Amino acid sequence: MRIRRYTGRDAQEAMLKVKMDLGSEAIILNTRKVRKRGIKGLFSKPVTEILAAVDNNYGSLKKAPQPPKTNTITEEQKKIDLLENRLKQMEAMLERFFSNAQNKNQTKQVEEPETEIDEKDSEESALLYNYYTSESATGESTQVTGDAYSVITKELIDNEIEPIIIDKMIQKIKQTIKEPYNYDEIKDTAEKIIQEILGQPQTIKFRDDGKPTVVILLGPTGVGKTTTIAKIAAEYSLNHEKKVAFITADTYRIAAVEQLKTYAEILNIPVSVIYTPQEIKEAVAEYQDKDLILIDTAGRSHNNKIQFSELKMLVNCTQADEIYLVLSCSIGRIACRDILKNYSFLTDYKLIFTKLDEVLVPGIILNVKCTTGKPLSYVTAGQNVPDDIEVADTANIAKDMFQQKTGIV
Repeated sequence: MRIRRYTGRDAQEAMLKVKMDLGSEAIILNTRKVRKRGIKGLFSKPVTEILAAVDNNYGSLKKAPQPPKTNTITEEQKKIDLLENRLKQMEAMLERFFSNAQNKNQTKQVEEPETEIDEKDSEESALLYNYYTSESATGESTQVTGDAYSVITKELIDNEIEPIIIDKMIQKIKQTIKEPYNYDEIKDTAEKIIQEILGQPQTIKFRDDGKPTVVILLGPTGVGKTTTIAKIAAEYSLNHEKKVAFITADTYRIAAVEQLKTYAEILNIPVSVIYTPQEIKEAVAEYQDKDLILIDTAGRSHNNKIQFSELKMLVNCTQADEIYLVLSCSIGRIACRDILKNYSFLTDYKLIFTKLDEVLVPGIILNVKCTTGKPLSYVTAGQNVPDDIEVADTANIAKDMFQQKTGIV
């Protein structure tokens, strides 16, 4: 065995000398701080001294031959991997349940919504239990079906899609594909099913009797109704040569009227401001020479019954040809349920989704479509007028559900 002593300004420098001289197999016997000899050493900083050793035969030993790698995976290992995947999914669901429970304790809810959420959570738990105890989750089926279905299910869960929707989708996929061969086949089928559920988008349908088409936009605070109205107006006035007018009832939000007036000035569109529901008919009557009248409304808190009663009165007085419910893609599942419940007084309307660029998962679109059964119309992604609006592309929305997929062996 060779034993040598090395010094350096610090431990890193000394270790570097050890490795360069003796190699990575060197053994450190001792480390200490010492001063250089002589008078200079008294006035200088101490250095690090390392005593290291290495076997005399180091460098002559040959590594034992490694057994050749094989791509064969035993059935036992497959089952272990599958069970680990299941456990991770169950842990993710448990975390969401605990999070929901904490939110309920921190937020005061009226009795009816609490009951509804509890029922939903119970239903979700039952669906998850049924799924994880089903044949595909026990590992009895082939690895392709088990792993592929589990990955599809996880991706749908990650998109915050309602469990009951996921359950029905998986059932339909299994009915459609009797013997799936790989993940891509199941994913393509899932995308087609999502497109079928989302249906064909519908845009504004203009009247054919020469009268203006009256369109009103409703929705919670902060979803971007005013900007969306400006985008629609720009699209029809610039690209379709329609004569457009604005009416705003959003006199509660600071600078809301000024914001719409700014858009109106840029687009050379007239704008009227109303303060009570009774004024809406007079405002509409002023624009009988227009093709399209777009009405902006204030966002209403569902907890404020007085404000919501005013909103209902405005809708009734307007007698709009088309009603659009504007929702943000960034709202959570529970909040979305609450919003839809409070806008349930609407009977015939279309859906607009905003802020698609601000979310990674567009699952809220599928949830709302399944809950309401109402047609999709537009989606917006950005603040630019008029560029950042388009008719909902159901094919792209379906593909976005599976953008972050993981590989399957």
